[in-house]
Amino acid sequence: MIDTFLLAFIPLFVAFDVLGILPIYLKFTSTLDAKTKNRHLRDSILTSFLTALIFVIVGNKVMMYLGISMNDFLVAGGIVIFITAIKEIISGPSEPKIANDMFGVVPLGIPLLAGPAVLATSVIIWNVYEYYYFLTSLVLNIIICGVVLKFSDVILKLLGKRLVEALSKVFSLIIASIAIMFIRKGLQGF
Repeated sequence: MIDTFLLAFIPLFVAFDVLGILPIYLKFTSTLDAKTKNRHLRDSILTSFLTALIFVIVGNKVMMYLGISMNDFLVAGGIVIFITAIKEIISGPSEPKIANDMFGVVPLGIPLLAGPAVLATSVIIWNVYEYYYFLTSLVLNIIICGVVLKFSDVILKLLGKRLVEALSKVFSLIIASIAIMFIRKGLQGF
């Protein structure tokens, strides 16, 4: 049971890549007062949670309607996740141009927190494991993202910007490896 939970939790944890988002979050919230910063944080957590949850439900319905098998999605999702991970390894996460009143929803909630890697990983986990493993993993990962971003100033001071960036690259490499695993499982399923 714990092994299955970890197989659902770890890919989502790596896909969220909250440490990769940390410097962007700090950059665009550094001049905000605590109330506004908390509102953006709340908006981003709620947006990313609802987006992932709605995507797995609607995504599954669309896949069934179009006749897309889980093996098809494993291969396609694995490719998208792999490309996203490689892009982040080479160039790092893309930075939003401006911080505005909707910064917590777009771009922080979508696509920085709930980006292509999170959405594809969510659908795969939803279909491979029991739904409660996905829901528990999603909720715990959302809580972790909220805590990391809430205490972003402290974390950056403790770890330092270079270590945070290095960890983000390692997480991207792990998510690339998970993407290859998804592709391999999809191909084996054919």
